[in-house]
Amino acid sequence: MPQTSEAIIRVRDITVQFGSTRVLDGLNLDVKRGEILGFVGPSGAGKSVLTRTIIGLVPKIRGRIEVFGVDLDAADAAARRGVERRWGILFQQGALFSSLTVRQNIQFPVREYLNVSQRLLDEIMVAKLGMVGLRPEVADRYPSELSGGMIKRVALARALALDPELVFLDEPTSGLDPIGAGDFDELVRTLQ
Repeated sequence: MPQTSEAIIRVRDITVQFGSTRVLDGLNLDVKRGEILGFVGPSGAGKSVLTRTIIGLVPKIRGRIEVFGVDLDAADAAARRGVERRWGILFQQGALFSSLTVRQNIQFPVREYLNVSQRLLDEIMVAKLGMVGLRPEVADRYPSELSGGMIKRVALARALALDPELVFLDEPTSGLDPIGAGDFDELVRTLQ
């Protein structure tokens, strides 16, 4: 059984720059197993940049990132894919595929990583919708037919589709009313 003090994300001396603007400068960070860590700061402070740098979407000019003990820069494609399979991501505004239904959005990561039957895909989708407080009836709707809160919940269901050990939430409550934001925060604590 892993100890609760185990760091599953280890960031050392990360520096990210866009043109002449340095967004992150020598940042160090450890995230331990079971921890919920939130970044707070004004718009443009680098919260999303840090998340996107850890997952490899934003290049760094210096530093080292380890996730689950794997140096992401030194990892070959198979090792990196193995690490990525262990995390889920909820991007700002949900980032659902607009041309796919709720069902297809949630099933997307499962199809990408696993070879399972349509029946199992549908069972996974229903289970994940239930986990985030949505009924199966929304499965055939498109993102344009959903409220902001529903989009966030579907995006979280997609992030949870592969039962990840680690979930990145990029401004999960932005755009939600105070009650919806509180409900979403409570949902995250319950899922922890």
